Amino acid sequence: MKLQTLWLSALLGMAPLLAQEKDPIDRAMEAAMAKNSSTAGMVNAIDEAMKQWDQKLNTCYKALSKELPAAEWKELVTAQRAWIAFRDAQIKAMDATFDRMEGTMWIPIRAEMAMNLTRQRAQFLENMLHNVTLK
Repeated sequence: MKLQTLWLSALLGMAPLLAQEKDPIDRAMEAAMAKNSSTAGMVNAIDEAMKQWDQKLNTCYKALSKELPAAEWKELVTAQRAWIAFRDAQIKAMDATFDRMEGTMWIPIRAEMAMNLTRQRAQFLENMLHNVTLK
């Protein structure tokens, strides 16, 4: 019974992600883009959101370091290092493609694709933290 309760709580913790509820970071980015829809305005909004997602990622990562037993923390550190290598490789691959594309519309598209990598990881760590702290 307790396992079923924990499973249900874990699934409920994912509800915002499943419902595609917008994070305040995304809402602020969209508001900034609506206020200034120039290429520079969009890129500035995405850059600011990227900084905030990175901060959220680091906050969750630090909190997990305090919540996880040493062996589990070691595994997460290994996974995080692998994710950083993956992210960097993805950005390098994106840059190879976007560098040959003409037009300013690709600049914010590339920036948002790069930001999405960090957003997804931050949301993963946030959800992991939520589930780990269920007791």
